[in-house]
Amino acid sequence: MMATRTSEPPAPAAVDEASSALLPDPTIPGAASRHVPALDGLRGVAILGVMLFHCAIMLRWEQPAAAWLAGWPRVGWLGVDVFFVLSGFLITGILLDTRGGPRYFLNFYARRILRIMPVYYLMLAVVFFVLPRFVPFESEGLRTIQARQAWLWTHLTNIGWVYHRKVWAFADWLDLTHLWSLAVEEQFYLVWPLVVHVLGPRRLRPACLACIAGSLCLRVALWLADQRPGAIYFPTPCRLDGLALGAVVALAVREGGDAARRLALARRGVWLAIGLLGILAAWRGGLEFTDRPAVVFGVSAVGLLAASVVAQVADPAVRSPWSRPLEHPLLRTAGKYSYGMYLFHSLLLGPVERLVPAASLQAAVGSEVGGNLLFMAAFVAACFGVAFVSWHAYEKHWLAFKTWFDYRPRESTPR
Repeated sequence: MMATRTSEPPAPAAVDEASSALLPDPTIPGAASRHVPALDGLRGVAILGVMLFHCAIMLRWEQPAAAWLAGWPRVGWLGVDVFFVLSGFLITGILLDTRGGPRYFLNFYARRILRIMPVYYLMLAVVFFVLPRFVPFESEGLRTIQARQAWLWTHLTNIGWVYHRKVWAFADWLDLTHLWSLAVEEQFYLVWPLVVHVLGPRRLRPACLACIAGSLCLRVALWLADQRPGAIYFPTPCRLDGLALGAVVALAVREGGDAARRLALARRGVWLAIGLLGILAAWRGGLEFTDRPAVVFGVSAVGLLAASVVAQVADPAVRSPWSRPLEHPLLRTAGKYSYGMYLFHSLLLGPVERLVPAASLQAAVGSEVGGNLLFMAAFVAACFGVAFVSWHAYEKHWLAFKTWFDYRPRESTPR
């Protein structure tokens, strides 16, 4: 049996198909690019965490023994901040490595568009132009989503939540709440190339540190001003610390220098972040996404944890203990298809429940916990299957056009 949603959970940020590369385009002359499989695995951890979170909060866990088990997926909302750190790291790396090259802005924006827009707009077109022919938008909630769809088409979803003072994109069978984080990333992509181009590596670090401190201070100020959780969680300025932490790591990896010192700092960052999360969980009695202090401080703590792990696994001068578990084939596969899994997972939760109801699975195995775990496995499998088909039947054909916007300078013809 599915529980009624009382508030809207967050969802992961958009992902990049080049998550496994330190420099996502190894064709750049002189760039010491290398494959970093652990980054795929970290992305896999993030997407699985967020999907299980969304699934777990929709299930009933009435047996006392299930409370502990159900509690772990409920912190999966923090996976979105892992996505932000990865994006900050990878995107800043691309921009640093191509800064000063030919068609710097054109190549970056064209490649971002080809990766994100085709399948995103196909999904919206199906939802708003195809589905209404078969499933009429008759309820007030569905009509509200239809009336406010411009926020979704223009990648301003997170701003739409704040403007209307409500997460309005969930009603009946339709759930588009997860698209807020894609809007945050698109806004980041729009501005960050100019920031990197103007500041350059030397001045970019203090700018990143200012973003990290400013984002945390803004969330604290909104909390002290007694603003609602959505006003703290959704605005892009409130989410800059994860993106900027990833950018700082991209700068550090490219600077070279004392690898042992970088590794020591990253290890301290891991333990500091874990300690902060432990203190926060003890203080707040858990890490709920609806709890404002958990959001205010948890976002920064998870950002620090993710950045510290990325700094270890992506540094070519060290071999991190994090690398081996993150290189597990299942995690890397989840990371590879994570964009499609992100994009479709909220839409698939309802259909999966209708096809294989959690209550039926519980009755079949004679256990609430066992039935819920089977349902979660079925949900993850369905999301992976749809993402797999989307990638091979549609997305990768658009990506073929990225050769038109190669970061590699064209060789001059000898005279």
